[in-house]
Amino acid sequence: MKDYQNCGNNQSLNKILKNFNPKAFTKWQYEILCQRLLVLQVFDSTNNVKKTAELFKTSRSHIQKLIKIRKKIGLGGLIPIRPGPKLKRGFKLFSAQKIRIEQIAESFPDFGHKKLAPYLPEHSASTIYRYLSHKGMLVRNRCPAYHRKIKPRNSWKIKRKRLPQNYPTLKPGDLIVIDSITEFVGPNFRKLYFICCVDMATRIALAIATDRHNSIETRELLSKMEMILQTKIKAVLSDNGSEFLAYFHKACLEKNIEHFFSRPRTPKDNAVCERFNQTLQRGFYWRCDLEKPLFEINQNLTKWLIEYNIKRPHESLNLRPPCAVYFNKFYISRPQEVYSRLWNRTEI
Repeated sequence: MKDYQNCGNNQSLNKILKNFNPKAFTKWQYEILCQRLLVLQVFDSTNNVKKTAELFKTSRSHIQKLIKIRKKIGLGGLIPIRPGPKLKRGFKLFSAQKIRIEQIAESFPDFGHKKLAPYLPEHSASTIYRYLSHKGMLVRNRCPAYHRKIKPRNSWKIKRKRLPQNYPTLKPGDLIVIDSITEFVGPNFRKLYFICCVDMATRIALAIATDRHNSIETRELLSKMEMILQTKIKAVLSDNGSEFLAYFHKACLEKNIEHFFSRPRTPKDNAVCERFNQTLQRGFYWRCDLEKPLFEINQNLTKWLIEYNIKRPHESLNLRPPCAVYFNKFYISRPQEVYSRLWNRTEI
């Protein structure tokens, strides 16, 4: 479609436009009038409605309508008229009433016209709105924080690093996968959380039960896992949950641990830990009443973890338990400042 804003270069259109008073038009009226005159000019030269419609990419009925208007009313009928009521409802307020509305509106800058109506019972909400709109004092203009965007949490600004393919996991601590489970316990559906982590090289697993779902608990679990493996953890893989941000990510930065994130809604990226979650649910839940106090649940969980890591054969380890693989391949004598027992609060 042609650029109608440059229709002033057409001499024949300029002659026609001289018959109109340009001061009586707004900008959009002038542009539409130029469009309609140009369409009729092309139609007069071709005398073909179909070709004119194809040239201007419009309908034939629109062009026929313009032709009928020119025949009945003349060129004056081509002037567009803004839709809407001719006489708009205004507001009849005295100067004292206007000052009163402005004072109340400035006192409550975040109140809209409906919330200001109880403070101005002599006026309706629509009257208050029309006057505030006329004065440019709507909430978007009065409230300083109306256009202020909420700043996102700093922890969510973490750059998500994806785990490379064929990432080497030859020694303990090369990669720790971590995840959490949410359970609803009892008739009141009390939330109970299990935070689990697994070492990819040895499949040694650790888990804790907690009633708080925050990054402090995951940070403590990471330090416990590092103490059990007796080595420095190099990388961690987690999902994008809030419990793996903030303090947990800060601890990773302080210890120079590479923090990888799985893709959103992709549990297969952390398949090993997801499989351990299923084993925990099937193997531990039926042994322990989850409605017991939290310290009793953790005591029973510790006993089950000892069985899982020391007695339970793993098919991925040629039917050997994780501790057998760890002590045969990677065990180093523990330093004196570290406790001699790997698992606390046990009766074994």
